[in-house]
Amino acid sequence: MSLYALGLDLAAKERRCTGFASIEIKGEGGYLVEVKCLGNDESILTAVRRYPNSVVAIDAPIMREPAMRGVDRALISAGSRVFPPNFSWMKSLTLRAWRLSRELIRMGFDVIETHPRSVIRLAGVSGVEELLEALNIEGEVSRIKGKDLRDAVTAAAVAYCFLKTCSEVVSDGAYTIYLVKKIR
Repeated sequence: MSLYALGLDLAAKERRCTGFASIEIKGEGGYLVEVKCLGNDESILTAVRRYPNSVVAIDAPIMREPAMRGVDRALISAGSRVFPPNFSWMKSLTLRAWRLSRELIRMGFDVIETHPRSVIRLAGVSGVEELLEALNIEGEVSRIKGKDLRDAVTAAAVAYCFLKTCSEVVSDGAYTIYLVKKIR
């Protein structure tokens, strides 16, 4: 059975594009299999369900009650632009991420939180193309248009690193955001 790393760039509202990406892990690298926009929660669960025993990295705060966390402060201190989970539209995004993560965990998936903009910046790469190249993940990323889809690919690369032990973490003890170890 193949092993996959999945990424979700979750939208706060179901009518907006939630970017979805899957990377098949093959030997010392991987292959970008699928990248697309999804909408409602059921379409997300259906897409993820097609990749059993995978890790899902979600670009959204995963917590029950939206509030500023120590992990958010740590990323901000490191120079990342992170919106606090209790900020305006971030509240609905945070609550949606919490609901979806609980359902994915119930279905048997490992779920981790990530922040693609911080991944690119802190890994020292210029963009998702350079990130995938450095991680030995093949795929036509240059043809992928739109921030939602590109962030989903970055999130999938984080899930890949979670499985291949090339991830870096920022944690406050209660919450952890997964990134990629410095490349350059």
